[in-house]
Amino acid sequence: MCLMTNILTVLGAYGTKSQKGGSSAFLVDKKNAIDAGNLIAPLGKKCIELEAVWLTHSHLDHIVDIAFIVDNYYERREKTLNIYALPETIEALQKHIFNHTIWPDFSTIPLSNGTGMSLTYHPIELGKQYKISEQLSVEPFATDHTVPSCGYVIRKGRNAILMTADTLSLETTITRLQKCEEIGSMIVECSFPSSMETLAIKSKHLTPKLLFRVLETLDKEGLEIYINHIKPEYEKKIVKEIEALKGKWSVTILKEGDLV
Repeated sequence: MCLMTNILTVLGAYGTKSQKGGSSAFLVDKKNAIDAGNLIAPLGKKCIELEAVWLTHSHLDHIVDIAFIVDNYYERREKTLNIYALPETIEALQKHIFNHTIWPDFSTIPLSNGTGMSLTYHPIELGKQYKISEQLSVEPFATDHTVPSCGYVIRKGRNAILMTADTLSLETTITRLQKCEEIGSMIVECSFPSSMETLAIKSKHLTPKLLFRVLETLDKEGLEIYINHIKPEYEKKIVKEIEALKGKWSVTILKEGDLV
């Protein structure tokens, strides 16, 4: 396994917005982000440089700041904001959010300081590797959530990190981890304490018990595990459970500003 270099900057680590921090968002480089739960607060005017947001699914805690990037910096943006997502996710955004009722449809509003529209949608294909720079690429894979969703394998040179996003079953995740030798780290959600397993299963999220029960079957020596998407109300309980159940795994609870 390769020595890991940092690939992502954590912009939002929680499973909802609260005073503790923002919801899911990661910066790949200055032009590319994965999910948009918390972009405005940590990036500020650097949002002007963003050219692409790669979405995992359509839930509000993963998309909310898309609405404000163009709104806040409309006159200063010179390039289209490109939204890469599953076709079902794009359909949900167009139908329910950017529809001139909830929020302006920026895909119909031209840039004031450049050519093209303010926002453009690009459907992605599962299993296809998308090159975003000379060294970086992202590959979506299917995950198990209440709406169509995907995780990403993000590659930088000879290193890679896997991000599950929201999921219950880890079947596709385990398959990817075992097939891709270059993956040295995994970002995995853990939303609820184990006492709330019924709700976790119904909403298709993980608890510490559900997570580490599956990881017992995984044979991947040296894999670094990073936990995100914790619901802030249950953070202390979840962290305590993770510490008790992690076994052989090296586990880090993510916070805003962390490098992975």
